[in-house]
Amino acid sequence: VTTGCRNWILTIEDTRAHPPGSESSNTLPEVFLSGALHGNERVGPTTVVEVAHLLLESAACEALPRGLPPSPDADVEVKSNWESDLAAAESCRNKLAQRGITELHRRWLARLVTTRRIVIVPTANALGYFQNRREEAGVDPNRDFPYDLTDPKLCMQTIAGRTINELFREHLFQLSITFHGGMEAIAYEWGAPSYLDWMSPDDEAQAQIANAYSRYAGGFGRHRPYQTGTMNDVVYFVRGGMEDWAYAGSFDPDRVIPCQPEQYGGYPKERTIYDESTLRTFNMLVETSDVKSPARDDLGTSHDPFNTNSQGNGHISRNIRLALLALDLVQPYVSIVGANGLALRDDVVPLTYRGDRSCAYTKKIMIPPGRNDTLIEWTVGGAMSVDFTTVLFARWGDVPDIVDGASQYDPEHLGLAFRYAPAMGGTTRWHQDGPQPPPSEAISSSISTMGGDSTLGPIFRTMIDTSDFQIGETIAVIAVANVDKSWAMQPDDVNPDLPPQSHIVNARTNPQWRHTQASTGKVIQGRNDWYSIPLTLVIGPMQVDEIDSPAGVSLQEGAFEISDRYRMEYGYNFEEGQDGGRDENSQRLSGGGVDENSQQLNSGGVEDDSQQSKVVGKTGGMGDGVITVVVVIIVALVSAFTVVHYKRREQLRRGLKVVMSDEDEHRFGDGTISYAEGGIDSNPDESGMELPKFSID
Repeated sequence: VTTGCRNWILTIEDTRAHPPGSESSNTLPEVFLSGALHGNERVGPTTVVEVAHLLLESAACEALPRGLPPSPDADVEVKSNWESDLAAAESCRNKLAQRGITELHRRWLARLVTTRRIVIVPTANALGYFQNRREEAGVDPNRDFPYDLTDPKLCMQTIAGRTINELFREHLFQLSITFHGGMEAIAYEWGAPSYLDWMSPDDEAQAQIANAYSRYAGGFGRHRPYQTGTMNDVVYFVRGGMEDWAYAGSFDPDRVIPCQPEQYGGYPKERTIYDESTLRTFNMLVETSDVKSPARDDLGTSHDPFNTNSQGNGHISRNIRLALLALDLVQPYVSIVGANGLALRDDVVPLTYRGDRSCAYTKKIMIPPGRNDTLIEWTVGGAMSVDFTTVLFARWGDVPDIVDGASQYDPEHLGLAFRYAPAMGGTTRWHQDGPQPPPSEAISSSISTMGGDSTLGPIFRTMIDTSDFQIGETIAVIAVANVDKSWAMQPDDVNPDLPPQSHIVNARTNPQWRHTQASTGKVIQGRNDWYSIPLTLVIGPMQVDEIDSPAGVSLQEGAFEISDRYRMEYGYNFEEGQDGGRDENSQRLSGGGVDENSQQLNSGGVEDDSQQSKVVGKTGGMGDGVITVVVVIIVALVSAFTVVHYKRREQLRRGLKVVMSDEDEHRFGDGTISYAEGGIDSNPDESGMELPKFSID
């Protein structure tokens, strides 16, 4: 009997905002991060674990305090819990800020957690990682995928290959990063010898994304930003590579063969027969460093990870940034950030229910009557070029039910009630020209100063005429954007001669694109228009200069916030007019405390034996008593977000309280991956602060 190493799989998603089986859950954009397909290439595993740690720590912090301030007549326990949450929120925010995670960075990271599904395999080649060898039992996992091969016995020989294959069969990944080492480059399709002198159908988008990765990752010391290009040009061609398989396996069937390996008792041939949806992923190869196991002084630290000029910059730091950019780019988003000079709070908060028009109460401001110059400011992310963007607005009572604050929709569903402001265009912070219009031009106070211009996207602005709305009426304001139309462009030397075939390009350029995964119900729907969560404007009963602003309520240049939290805290009862209603669940979530389910997930400690929770199971057809896929919960990383375990093809879901470990290491199999959280080989920066270094030992 062969004894092997465990494969760990971490899935990060917010099942409060996206209940399992719901439309929003089934349409979550999915990203895959692979740390080590080659066991002796050591930067990737630490990078992806650090990414998970940073995401979950930021999201758990941003989710505090939970619920709304308690009402004056709430019981002592509810008030005590609220005060504890406030103290915890202040503490975690301060700790993040001390490490260079600004308020805007924290909110951005939290948005990524609650609006994406992120699947991470730190050491797919766990045996090779443990042995510090490239291969798994003598087989190179990156020659083990059924693409551009002719011998069916020479694919799916490894547990690494089978693990990744099973994950792709359970998800519709749009973006993926596979970390390697041995040179410094970011490479994309094609990498197969059959396409040696050709470009892929998605070459334009691949080139733009690779260049954005290189810019955001940056360089340090003698290490320049990554060179970019096709694998055939900047690396070398291979048969059986993971990258081309993940990209083209569903649209280039002539180069895919069903595998019939003999290792580990064989593997079912039908597991390598694919439908038209599974394999259309931008799976980019990131060659992290010339040295496969770089010196520790070149890895970087956890301090100031977004500052490329920091002394803590290094191989791990820059690849954390690169991975986070992939998570952002997987889907466009639009957010209204200011109105009449008032900076608005983020409308996407982890562990918060966002359906049933809850936005009509949670993102709500009052403005004076009779104004024809109501200023609206918004931003666009998850894209590079903003080809078209504007604002539309209507009385809430005239807005179709499909506008619920949680879903995207098609323009024809909006009806005739909306008025449109003039359209404009620009670029996001990921574009080579930077964000345009620049965030420094923001009028709403604090938008451009909380974290600095480099941490915020473009600021678009327009004036809307609200003069004909009456006192007490409520108005829904929505920003919309079309993005990245250039991704659909193609060079002349494309092979196969097809239009763009990837999910990520078609999802934002082709409304006719729709792919459904039959086994899971997951859907990718193409669209041109991306809509923000609505802002609610309430026409106030008096001119703004006649209103005394209570403590905690912002009053600036004709607007102040009257979201539910302010009504609860200060006892206001503004006339709301027609606002679309609120269902029973929304009332429960807004009623002065945390709901029963939230208390269960977030208080009272971790569920029994969760600190060592494991689910052991074969990925199918590997024979009894051989290497199995094991999923272990990394408790030091887990917040109240769901970690998904795989046992055969079943999914077990569990919500856990965040537990920040005092330990300095996360252990993977028999190897060790350290994270910088507790004085590991401390190294002082210029201020004398002790900076823990990353480790790949």
